[in-house]
Amino acid sequence: MRNDSRLDWWKRRRVQWPLGAILVLGVAAGLAISRSNASRIVVYNETGHPLEALSITACGQSRTFRDLGERESVRLKLAANGGASDIAIATNGIAMWRGDYIEPRGGYHAIVRLRRDGQVESTTITSWWQTLLGARTALTP
Repeated sequence: MRNDSRLDWWKRRRVQWPLGAILVLGVAAGLAISRSNASRIVVYNETGHPLEALSITACGQSRTFRDLGERESVRLKLAANGGASDIAIATNGIAMWRGDYIEPRGGYHAIVRLRRDGQVESTTITSWWQTLLGARTALTP
């Protein structure tokens, strides 16, 4: 009898563990897909000196970050409201750059690097999940 109870326990676990793992993976995939539609802007400070105030404006939304150290980055997650626009960056109230077109929804990730020589490098990519689900891959103003 003792072996029968161990065998029953093992049979139940052989089914419960894989089902539990599938459930956890399903929840994780659902969260990833639902969050992949939000657009984000990441700005890296590679200027060689700290920035007192860095303002990012896009899609009718704006945020100012204070005391951004050299080799640090800031992230702005865009709310779903607002229309598509260019990204504008200002430092200490002085316009520094206006560039890449972005939409508040669609899973776009804009990466902006403020370089030491005053140049700005930017790249916009689409979330892997949005690409997989067949969303647009190119931004068109």
